[in-house]
Order: sequence, then C-alpha cells, then structure tokens
Amino acid sequence: MVTKVNASRSLTLRWAPGDVISVKFDLTTHLMEANPRVVDDYGRVAVQRGPLVHCLEQLDQPEGIALAAVRLEGNQKSTSQFQEEFRDDLLGGVVVLKCIGAAYESSPRGGLYSRYSPEISNKHATTLTFIPYYAWANRAATPMQVWTPVLNA
Repeated sequence: MVTKVNASRSLTLRWAPGDVISVKFDLTTHLMEANPRVVDDYGRVAVQRGPLVHCLEQLDQPEGIALAAVRLEGNQKSTSQFQEEFRDDLLGGVVVLKCIGAAYESSPRGGLYSRYSPEISNKHATTLTFIPYYAWANRAATPMQVWTPVLNA
C-alpha cells in the first residue's frame, strides 16, 4: 500500500508485515538568515541542504585560511554556486558542499584598539567546504562556524 502524507499530518495505520515507509526530502541548498534582531548573526548566513544545516570546519579549509577571514558572496541569487561532493572518508560517507568564497588578509594592528582606517584588506577567491553540522568535531578539535559573513557587492 502507498500512502502519501504531508509534513503536517501524522501517519496512523494498522501495520502489516511488508509495509514500508518512504521519505523524500527536497535537497536544494538554501542560504538562511537570522532575524536582524539576532545581533551576533547580522550580516551572516547559514547554509542548509534539505533538513541539514552545514558548517565550516577549519581542517577542511585551504591551508592558512582562518574561518574569521572568510566571506560568502551574497549577491548570488541562486545557491547553484554550491557543488555537492560525496566524501566516504568522513563518518562512513557524507555529502559536503563546496563553493567559491572570499578570504581577506587584513593588515596587522597593534593593541586591542586603534584609530579607524578605511583601508581595504586584500581579498582573494578560495574554495570553502561546508560539512553537515552533525559531522563536526569527529576528527580533531578544530574551530567551526555555522553563521558565515556574507558580502553584498
């Protein structure tokens, strides 16, 4: 027997041997934003593919690129910028998302505070790798972020 049920209904049946439940999820990647009143996440986005939220884990990023220095290009109207890649070496196999982002090299400043300078730091393209949130901290202790700053050009 095949019964379609939408997410707002419960499934109540008299079960019989051989009954099967099949679940399908829309696995489109979306950029999610927090309510602007969530100050810590203002100007940042989270990456969601289907029901899973993804994050950046430091050890998956190019050598020398700190998570604090990366940005996503926010002028993309589509999330087709994300390429899916199956990694069988991560927890027995997961899909990671790769996209081109920007890494900034800011000039070092002395001390905790300094005079404001509108100088623009060097920016270069880099490939960012997002893993499912549930998969982080399973290989080594490393920095992680869910909410990534976004550049609106």
